[in-house]
Amino acid sequence: MSVGDQLGLDDNSELLDQARSKWPDWVAADSRLDVVAEFDDLRAWLPSVDRDASDEVLLALAMLAAPDGGDDIAAAAALAKCLLPGACRLAGWLSTLPPKEVFRDSQPVVAGTWSAVERIDELVASQLWIEVRTFPWRRLRKVAANILMNTRVGVLREVGDFFCVSRADRTWANTTLVESLPSGDLVDVAGGGAWSAGEMPTGRVLGALFHRPEILADKSGPDHDEPSATEELLELLAWACERRVISDADRYLLLCLVEEADRVETRNLTRGYGGLIGNELSSRVAPRVGVSEATVRRHASRSMRALAEAAPRKFGHDK
Repeated sequence: MSVGDQLGLDDNSELLDQARSKWPDWVAADSRLDVVAEFDDLRAWLPSVDRDASDEVLLALAMLAAPDGGDDIAAAAALAKCLLPGACRLAGWLSTLPPKEVFRDSQPVVAGTWSAVERIDELVASQLWIEVRTFPWRRLRKVAANILMNTRVGVLREVGDFFCVSRADRTWANTTLVESLPSGDLVDVAGGGAWSAGEMPTGRVLGALFHRPEILADKSGPDHDEPSATEELLELLAWACERRVISDADRYLLLCLVEEADRVETRNLTRGYGGLIGNELSSRVAPRVGVSEATVRRHASRSMRALAEAAPRKFGHDK
C-alpha cells in the first residue's frame, strides 16, 4: 500500500467523491479556488504555476480543512491528495535507509521485507493527515513547504531520530534504550542472534552509547578483550559531549556522516578528515538533519577540529 492508499485517497475514495461534489460550492465561497472547473483538474494545475499561486489555492483548502476554519474532512482529503507527491518522495527517501536506522524507537523490522515499507507509508500518511488538519492557516502562507517539512520532522521524531527528538524532548533524546523487545532480548537483525539483558555489556560501553541500542549486540560477544572501533568512537564522542567539546547535535551529525561513509563504495579522500566533509556525504546527510550541504560541511569541519585538539587530553598524550 502507498501513502495515498493508507489515507484511503485512491481514485474511488468516498472523501474525494465528496470533494468533487463540493468543489463548485467551495469555488463560489472562495474565489481563490476558481482556477479549475473540477477538483480532478487541480493536481495537474498546481505544478503549472508558481509557488505563490499554488499556495494561495492550498491555503484556501487548508482553511476549509482546519477545525477552526471550515472543519471539512473532504477538504482535508483534497489537500492531502494535492500533497501526496511530496509525501511519497519522503516515504521513498526513508525506505532507502536501513530499517535499524529508521525504527530506532520501534520494534526491529527485518531489512527488505514489505513490512518495513508499509510501516514507513503508515507513519508518513498519519503524520501528513495531522499536519493537514492542524495547519495554522491564520499565520502561515507557504502551505506545501510547511506541511511537508513538518511531516518529515514528525515522522523522524516518531521513529526516534535524535536531532528531531531533541528539539521536542531533550530528556527523551538522551535516554538510552536497553530493551528493544518485550521479552528483554536484544535482537541482532543481521545475524539473527540475541542476547538477554543480563548478558549485555555495561559500564564503559553502555555509558558511551549514543542512541543506538543495536550497537550493544556486537557479534564478537560480551567477553571480547579489545573495544571495537564503534565502541571507541562512541566513547570518544560521549567524552567530548560531557566536556562540551562538541554538542549533542554535533555528535549526531558526525555519526550520520560515519554511517553514510560506510554505505558508499568510494568517497573523495582529498577533501580532508577521511573524506567525511566531501560533497557526496554532505548531500546524503543534509536531508536527514534538515540543513544545507554547506552547513553540514562547515559544522562537521568545526567539530572535527575541536575533537582533534581535545583528544590528546583524553588519551593522556598531552603530558
